[in-house]
Amino acid sequence: MANEFVTDEQTAIIQKLIREIVNDPTTYKGSKWIPSVALPVRKIRNEVIEATGGLTNAHVPGTSPLYIQSFGTRVQEFIAPEWKEAINYDEPKILYLRELGQTDTSKRGIKQYIDLDSDRLNRRLEARIEFLRWAALITGSFTWMNNTFSYGIPSFNRTVPLGQVWSSDGINTNDNANPLRDYRYWTMGGLAQFRKYKIRQAVMNPNTARWMIDNANTRAFISSIGANQVLTDYDLNAVIKFAIPGAPPVEVYDGWYQTESNQAGQVTSQGGTSVAGQITVSNAIYHLPDGYIWFDCSLPGGDRVGEFVQGAHLATGSIEAPGFGKFFVIDDNLASGTRGGPGNPFMDLIAGVYGGVNLQRSFDTLTAKVV
Repeated sequence: MANEFVTDEQTAIIQKLIREIVNDPTTYKGSKWIPSVALPVRKIRNEVIEATGGLTNAHVPGTSPLYIQSFGTRVQEFIAPEWKEAINYDEPKILYLRELGQTDTSKRGIKQYIDLDSDRLNRRLEARIEFLRWAALITGSFTWMNNTFSYGIPSFNRTVPLGQVWSSDGINTNDNANPLRDYRYWTMGGLAQFRKYKIRQAVMNPNTARWMIDNANTRAFISSIGANQVLTDYDLNAVIKFAIPGAPPVEVYDGWYQTESNQAGQVTSQGGTSVAGQITVSNAIYHLPDGYIWFDCSLPGGDRVGEFVQGAHLATGSIEAPGFGKFFVIDDNLASGTRGGPGNPFMDLIAGVYGGVNLQRSFDTLTAKVV
């Protein structure tokens, strides 16, 4: 009997209520560069002024000056996609849910479940928004309903190492690469297409930063100039400051999400063994993928590279004055005259956002891929 699964029907003492580790939206940093804005419209248009540089032509006194073309303009159009999901509470759940962490079955758990599921929906929504921000910056695209849409980041805005990739397997450093040389080349004028930008910092995840500082060429260079203490402290920015004076610092961003899967059936588990209905989660996935670097640049007028546009919806407000932005509603169908009660009462928790990233300066989005 010692290894037999103990069911809820047996007498038990609940010793502790345990929560798994979950993603923390307060650690997300994407809004620093792509802030959220709420606009009650569907189509967003950006007008771009282009072709305002160049060199003045030579002129011969006594002749007419050469005419040049006026500045150019173009229009970018963006239509936000929609994201929405719900959690259902049927009549048995509403009537019989027990408060978690309590043995006393008379303590109804519905309010506690609503609180926890509201938090769950919000975490998923914030993770989706952050995922879309970094998909725009790094991949230059987003996928909605199995269709992929491109923002049109110029190919020459994406760079790669001068020599070999920083990691060949995504785990170990490739000591045949030279990350310090690559970083110096990209940020200190070596790469022609990056020269017109003032790079304030480079953003990468902890794994990519680890390849940079663990690399044998990095460590040999620092050791050769007597900076062993820098490596002892494992401070990437101290290494960059010492090895490449004047180079922009690195911001290491560790925001993550996870994927979930489950099968139909009662949600339960038995001794850690996956059973029908149990939710299984993936390992943590960094929003800024391994091996990618995004360069934060100073832009005209303090401009940002883009915005996360949150559009109109009917979850709140009215048909004449709809709401806009993120939304969360409890659809109560318990009372007579609703879609549910009294014959089949139920409640739905519904959360979502009708919106996406408007990458206004796709032509100024600079990235490096080192894998």
